[in-house]
Amino acid sequence: MPERRASAANVRSITSAPARVRSCDLPDAILRSAEDAIIGLALDGTIVSWNPGAERLLGFSPHEAISQPFSLFIGSEASTELLRLLSELPAGKRFAPRELECTRKEAGPIFCSLSVSPIVSPSGEIVGASLIAREWGCVHQSEHELRHTNKKLSESVRNLEQRNREMTIVQQLSTLLQTCLSAGEAHDVLVQSLPKLFPSCSGALFEWNNSVKLLEATVKWGEASLGEAVFNPEQCWALRRGQVHRVADSSAPVLCAHLSRLSSTNSICAPLLASGETLGVLSVQGSPYELSLPKEVQQRLLAARQQLVEMLAGHVALALANLKLRESLRAQSIRDPVSGLFNRRYLDETLPREIHRASRDGRDLGIIICDLDNFKSFNDTYGHAAGDTLLRSFGDLVGKVVRAGDIACRYGGDEFVLILLDTSLETAKRRAELLEREFSRTVIQYGDMFLNPGALSLGVSAYPIHGANAGALLRVADEALYRAKAAGGKRVILGQLSG
Repeated sequence: MPERRASAANVRSITSAPARVRSCDLPDAILRSAEDAIIGLALDGTIVSWNPGAERLLGFSPHEAISQPFSLFIGSEASTELLRLLSELPAGKRFAPRELECTRKEAGPIFCSLSVSPIVSPSGEIVGASLIAREWGCVHQSEHELRHTNKKLSESVRNLEQRNREMTIVQQLSTLLQTCLSAGEAHDVLVQSLPKLFPSCSGALFEWNNSVKLLEATVKWGEASLGEAVFNPEQCWALRRGQVHRVADSSAPVLCAHLSRLSSTNSICAPLLASGETLGVLSVQGSPYELSLPKEVQQRLLAARQQLVEMLAGHVALALANLKLRESLRAQSIRDPVSGLFNRRYLDETLPREIHRASRDGRDLGIIICDLDNFKSFNDTYGHAAGDTLLRSFGDLVGKVVRAGDIACRYGGDEFVLILLDTSLETAKRRAELLEREFSRTVIQYGDMFLNPGALSLGVSAYPIHGANAGALLRVADEALYRAKAAGGKRVILGQLSG
């Protein structure tokens, strides 16, 4: 009987023993007892946990490993692949175990089977990555050299394929840019192409805004909050030096001031130069993950990216210069250089088109012909330079009185034609009366003199009541203008209906 009681006590003691191990201690106990290396990484590649298995496999103590980048134990050739895996984790991707070259402290490279899994917070957010590494096995020297050679060859093939892909995109981009008819079209092309050329980067194209004397972001991709949207050219080292400026990380003392708000990353700025003129700057910033790569890998990556940025900047600068020249020539062909309004050629092109639109949409169209009373005597009294000043002042006044969508043209000499879109005859008359009143209040400053510009006579017609084509509408408005001048000027006369 005593022996049986003792046995029962022993059974109770054995079965109750696990109760002394608290459930909250189990995860930590599992990490400590695991034979495999289990390593926790933050999303930026920083080591945050290092179990005894990692210390046995890789030789680094927790004190040496924690807070270091993962390049501490990952070979330079494998760093790029692990960087890509980490960057794709937040998108929810999962990865099968793979063989990568790791670095053992003071013992050189070893091959490990490595699996990568996301670390998910209680709120469901991916906050880091868990790496489980196991030595793949002993590899003979010859096999190791063969594997190393094959990896080098594969890397060269991948780099060549990447360069070919980039060259294809650049060639397509250049062709599209050369066929663009406006800067807006060029910006749309760049918005589509730049993220393909720099998929893991952020950046912007800044163009010189002559009206405010600043660089302004016209195309952006990646993180929209990176850097300044508008900045002074002195804030960019590339513009100050006239050549590409590369920074390995944001702690460098020569970081461009317009990138001062960036998180830790590298950057490349390339000026856009064409025919000796600076048109802007192309700025590209790398991913923060890249700072976890070994220094030599970072340098190779930056060198390849700089070559691409420089080549792309040349294509973009040439395209923008051509568009700028084309727009300048177009403006010269349709603008009156004195008044700043459109010229007779533009009127002849535009009026028939606007009449057709009004007919198609069932809308009215107003026509006003203006004539500066006594302009010849003004010229004879004060000279032609003063007359040009009067014409410029009238052009400025017209720009303030008519709506943005309306069209104002210098018809010839001191006559002007205004095309008022979607405007009835009565509304056109009121607009003409407003223009006449405002002109009578205008004072022309010429040198140290303040001159009276005289008066304004105006004739008004409208589609469709005065005609269905440009010739008829202009003729009716011109006849009304003639009657206004014959009556002494300084008045608005409506065109007569054909009997």
